Amino acid sequence: MAALGSAQGPPRCSDIRVRRNAASLSAQDWQSISNVLRQMHDDGVLSRFGASHDRLFNRVHGNTCFFPFHRRYVLEFENIARQYDSNFVVPYWDATESFRNPAADPILSSTALGTNGQGNDHCLANGVQGEMQLSYPSQHCLRRNYDQGNTIGPWYSPEIISSYIQSDTSLATFRENIEYSIHGAVHLGMGGEMNTGYAAQDFSFMVHHANLDRLWWDWQNAHNSFLMYDGTGSNGPASLSDIIPEDSSVPFNGDTVESVMVLGYGNVCYTYDSSTGPPQSYPSNNAAPQNQQQSNSFSGSSNPANRALESEGLRNSLGSDVINRLFPGLGGGNMRKRSESQTKPTNCGDPIPFPPRLTPEWIAMHKYDPDRVEKAHRYACEIVETLNNSTYISPY
Repeated sequence: MAALGSAQGPPRCSDIRVRRNAASLSAQDWQSISNVLRQMHDDGVLSRFGASHDRLFNRVHGNTCFFPFHRRYVLEFENIARQYDSNFVVPYWDATESFRNPAADPILSSTALGTNGQGNDHCLANGVQGEMQLSYPSQHCLRRNYDQGNTIGPWYSPEIISSYIQSDTSLATFRENIEYSIHGAVHLGMGGEMNTGYAAQDFSFMVHHANLDRLWWDWQNAHNSFLMYDGTGSNGPASLSDIIPEDSSVPFNGDTVESVMVLGYGNVCYTYDSSTGPPQSYPSNNAAPQNQQQSNSFSGSSNPANRALESEGLRNSLGSDVINRLFPGLGGGNMRKRSESQTKPTNCGDPIPFPPRLTPEWIAMHKYDPDRVEKAHRYACEIVETLNNSTYISPY
């Protein structure tokens, strides 16, 4: 059973900041971020975050605590950064938008997060943390080492993530599908610092996990399951009263899981520019938020135009049985099953590439169950194969 919380809950935030898509940031925005990061580095803050994540690593991965921990963790980073610049807000990196060729994403440019590392040590030479030297766990440059040499292999398409958001009815299942897919793919694709337990020293970690948090928030809204916390937590069966794991170098003051479940309430005073805003009143299990969007807007993509094209294309290309199984948020009851005579147009785009597998080293590092990881990967491949064998043309 999912753990449920009090209908009263914490108070609504009076001032709610908006996390923006990193793709919308200007050169000046990135420069402001760089200024804050370098001050935080000089004051030892980045090392503290790297060390805390490393020490808590196996308590906050491979279980449902993955989502609330990282929501609280990125929030703590943002709160500290705002002490240096009151306008600082962590942006999110929608890595699905560039899934076909991640290395070409403008966010991985010399004026944003930086490009691939250079030299034998793969040191990051440009971007907001270019030429930064780190001290945890020992003195070294901030490293980046793309998984395919000078490029990055394809990641997970928005449609795969859309299926997870719409079809996963428990947080435990959604967590597995996200953690074993886009979460690991981005970490492994970037390599270097991002392929370690202390990855939080790379700002890429923060913008990546802000995006995963955005996807969780979209899932919460899609299912009206703001207080669902099921499966296994960091210390046994998941409970909303669980204390979020913390390390003395980055304390959370004993915050519980429930304290971070609903954006816009308590101390979680932010939302996302592409997502549903906070509900007008604190939700309960039997009270729908007053501002809930139509479920067909919930997609792995943050781009409204592409979301609409995706939804329309899926409705027109897939039979009702497939819609109901993989994309139930689209409403498949009236879907007309594609006839065998229908074929994909000759002017269609490239097929969706199959997603990458997690490496054995990454699986062992996280102490994942290899069989569950493989099951999740097969499911993602099934989604891709289904779409590629239909008349669907991806807008991405």
